[in-house]
Amino acid sequence: MKDAKQACPHRDVSPEENLMHWEKMLAGEYEDQQAVLRIKTDIQYKDPALRDWGAFRIRKMSHPRPEIGNKYIVWPLLDFAGAIEDHELGMTHIIRGKDLIDSEKRQGYIYNYFGWNYPKTTHWGRVKIHEFGKFSTSTLRKAIETGEYSGWDDPRLPTIRAIRRRGIQAEALKKFLIEMGVGMTDVSISMESLYAENRKIVDPIANRYFFVWDPVEMEITDAEPTVAKLPLHPTDHARGFREIVVGNKVFVCKDDVEKLEIGSVLRLKDFCNVEITSLSPLQAKFSDVSLEALKKAKAKILHWAPVDGISVTVRGPEGDIKGIGEHGIATELDKIVQFERFGFCRIDAVKENEVVAYFAHK
Repeated sequence: MKDAKQACPHRDVSPEENLMHWEKMLAGEYEDQQAVLRIKTDIQYKDPALRDWGAFRIRKMSHPRPEIGNKYIVWPLLDFAGAIEDHELGMTHIIRGKDLIDSEKRQGYIYNYFGWNYPKTTHWGRVKIHEFGKFSTSTLRKAIETGEYSGWDDPRLPTIRAIRRRGIQAEALKKFLIEMGVGMTDVSISMESLYAENRKIVDPIANRYFFVWDPVEMEITDAEPTVAKLPLHPTDHARGFREIVVGNKVFVCKDDVEKLEIGSVLRLKDFCNVEITSLSPLQAKFSDVSLEALKKAKAKILHWAPVDGISVTVRGPEGDIKGIGEHGIATELDKIVQFERFGFCRIDAVKENEVVAYFAHK
């Protein structure tokens, strides 16, 4: 009837009769969908969404909060609840999606009835994220409930919880959103813009560590046991150094091994120079520790990890990556670090000889 601009039989009953039905709703005498309280507007209004819109409905179900349980059975709908709450909280400005433009018009009836001044409203268009696509919380909720994602902080999601767990700083997100601005036009953005802002913040503060993914053992003949001394930060040596006890074996990345040839000269960063003598098994002979010799040979520089290093799992948008890292990583719980030649990560959990890190970005 509302769609046909026709008044329902109860539209013009007396306030006393309306109150009687309202009391019966509260007392539980009506079941779900048997009765609804509406805000009387204009039944002839051009937009059906503004004609006698719903304010309260019956919902007989247990509340998620145990202390509330089944105490209430009549609940306010979005626009009524939002209107009252905004006024009670003293809201002066509202920022909402353009799909909720009609909310301002519906809520305006309540504000007019009470003589309140409606807050200044700004609407923005839909946001599409290149790496993820259309952002819909209802769609995400279903995917989480079916187990496609582990939760709202799954690193594959562009949610606040997820990017915070990955080590994206609040200030970077703030600058990213301010740069994006608020407008009615639908926008398409890339997470790379957010990563660029975060990189500016974390690069000066993140300690550096070695993490070797897909590790391959390299044996180095003629190498003497030593302690490699490496800076925690390449430009801030006052921060101190990390020390790695190393013998004649180290781990290097499988990706690097696949590019080597017998006779290749390379430098294990801040450790020594070696020459490859065998690819299967991977073996090299110790040359020297001179950086000058390295420059003359135009050798590649590889990062590495000790064979007794700590197990590291990096969780990111593309899935888990496992490898070996230096023990110092375990001291950085809840901090963001840079795994050299890999990227920035936040250390999420430290267990016995095992670390879980969340990938932030390159």
